[in-house]
Amino acid sequence: MRFINRKKEFEQLETIHQTRQKELVVIYGRKRLGKTTLLRAYAQKYRSLFFSCPVSTEKEALRLFQEEMSKTLNEPLLSQMQFPGWSEALSYAFEKSIQMDMTVIFDEFPYLMKSVSGIESIVQHLWDRIQLPIRIIICGSLLSVMLEKVIGSQAPLYGRRTQNIHFQQMSFNDISLFYKQKQFDNIAHWYAMFGGVPAYAERAATFDTPEQSLIELVLNPNGILYQEPEFLVREELREPGAYFSILRSIADGNTRPNKIAQDSGIQHSGINKYLDVLKRMNIIERRFLITEKSPEKSTKSLYFLKDNFLKFWFRYVYQNRSIIELGNGNDLFQHLIQPDLNRFMGAIYEEMCHQEFQHRGLQILGWKPVKLGRYWDGKSEFDLIAESADSKKVAFVECKWGQQVDIKRNLFKLKQNAERIPIYNNWNKSFWIMSRTLCKNSNHIYFGKG
Repeated sequence: MRFINRKKEFEQLETIHQTRQKELVVIYGRKRLGKTTLLRAYAQKYRSLFFSCPVSTEKEALRLFQEEMSKTLNEPLLSQMQFPGWSEALSYAFEKSIQMDMTVIFDEFPYLMKSVSGIESIVQHLWDRIQLPIRIIICGSLLSVMLEKVIGSQAPLYGRRTQNIHFQQMSFNDISLFYKQKQFDNIAHWYAMFGGVPAYAERAATFDTPEQSLIELVLNPNGILYQEPEFLVREELREPGAYFSILRSIADGNTRPNKIAQDSGIQHSGINKYLDVLKRMNIIERRFLITEKSPEKSTKSLYFLKDNFLKFWFRYVYQNRSIIELGNGNDLFQHLIQPDLNRFMGAIYEEMCHQEFQHRGLQILGWKPVKLGRYWDGKSEFDLIAESADSKKVAFVECKWGQQVDIKRNLFKLKQNAERIPIYNNWNKSFWIMSRTLCKNSNHIYFGKG
């Protein structure tokens, strides 16, 4: 994978390198986000013992670790000798890393945990004994393992980590760097179909259009991303069938727990357990009213899929796999997906607008928004509300993906609905329409450049 962006994460690692202190860094996030690419870029710049943890037997894993040490330390005899066990091998590696100012990197540490029982306790024991500056990086994609057995409160390494990097998907602006020289509408469609996952974007960008990349990579029984969500869910979660049903239900537009439970066939009393797991895994998000004072106690929250690729896959692919298996992915796109695509794009464009306000809200409004959110009730709904730090200024924003937008009519409706939210009665209000339609109206934000 090409190393694109991730500037903040790389700078954090560089800062850690320069502190010359005892550092235990934990990096985690779902697969394909570029964690290994980041670590390899770091290892190319700074001397490191980089160990890509295998799924193997304990003995084989130890042999591979010794080989990696032998090459990195330029000690050929290391590959021929045998350490009594992992404790001795790691002790030697850590001692050498201190002497040579070298970072020890364990990539995909959960795989090593499967191969070597208690390896996290061995690392913890050695870490507690070390008094000199040392840098250890532990990285993993299996979120269930990383969250519970590496950084969880019951984990041996709990309380030892000095730095934490939680890898997230790239924003629209960042992922656009993979689609250079492409039109805005096409990039938006790619973002809607493949999300902010660098590995997906890199492959999708090899095709001329989003349609071509979708048909070849996803709507094809031999496409490399056709079964990707299945692999992701089955690897991470113990009851894949239940989670598939829940994710499909949310993708279909069910956002309240009782509706999700009813539609997916899960008992109402147990649905929150599943939703909490998916939220912890960063697969779904829980949205609150921006006006909510105690969000976690709110009964008005809604659930949405965070990952655009999963949104797309569960909406169009999951229940149409028999069509794809017969080799009719092109027909599926022409007759089902394409006619519905603009409707699907509405929510995606709204998310893009949120990101744009986070990125250049000060430039747009003339004041910096410190709180962004949504609002809905039985009578009205707002795509985006931005608040100032002094609780005196508020902006109401409507996001429109459609090509034909009546700015004047939408502004009138926006102002009307805003009067129904009493919390903002004494605030200085502004109203905006954000669309990809070029317009000269002073309250219109053109967000459609490619």
